[in-house]
Amino acid sequence: MIRLVAADLDGTIVNGDGHCSAAVVKEIDRIRRMGICFAICSGRPIESVRPLLDGWGLTDRPDYIIGSNGGEVEEIKTGKYAVTYTLDAEILKEIIDLYEPLGLIPTLYGKDVLYVGKDTPETRYVAQRLRVKMEVRDIRSITKRPEMKEMFVLNPSLMPEAEAFAKAHPDPRYVAFKTAADLFEFNHPLLAKDVGLRVVASMMHITPDAILAFGDTTNDIEMLKYAGYGVCMDNGTEDAKNAADDICASIQHDGVAEYLKAHLITEELI
Repeated sequence: MIRLVAADLDGTIVNGDGHCSAAVVKEIDRIRRMGICFAICSGRPIESVRPLLDGWGLTDRPDYIIGSNGGEVEEIKTGKYAVTYTLDAEILKEIIDLYEPLGLIPTLYGKDVLYVGKDTPETRYVAQRLRVKMEVRDIRSITKRPEMKEMFVLNPSLMPEAEAFAKAHPDPRYVAFKTAADLFEFNHPLLAKDVGLRVVASMMHITPDAILAFGDTTNDIEMLKYAGYGVCMDNGTEDAKNAADDICASIQHDGVAEYLKAHLITEELI
């Protein structure tokens, strides 16, 4: 019996124009009327997700928000908030020192702003996509406390070099991965979206087989593996598809909505 549907945002239910289709919203409403909870699982911090819910048509729809790639969880009804793993400020600065020379642009989230190391077409596009203000700052100097991640913006042409460099320079204190064509991120090695999903499962007193999860890329893999039913978008990356139990139509074809409509007619997945 499915008790929770969890979905990544960008590339899964939010398209490149920053919109969530009416078909997806309609299906979220339908499953919630059935008594199934809905969770957003995002790489974005929770405080940057909340202001965007209205524009996506998702106001009052998530029962849980998992932010920062599993680093934080909020139960909307009760206001309960949990933080999992973070990276110390000195480690974040070391990462910036290593990767900035490759042409990657470090960033830091503020409450309603994305601080970036440089003003480039890529950083402007990312800030626009995230629907936050952008401000150029020396990221190294303003990084003063533990954070849940370090995110770099880069020209997509640099991604192979960034991934190869990370593979050649592993560090047990953090992991690196691509989260979008123009985003490369670093987390605590124990942190992944499944960590946040495990917190939600504990709050709900459910087991993984009661969870249906949707994702599209590398930072969704652990979530797709943990959920009893992990579904990757047809527009997703090959590694995410390989980790999933099933593949649905692309976001351009309302894959999540179509999958829910076809497979979650009752609380049983068919």
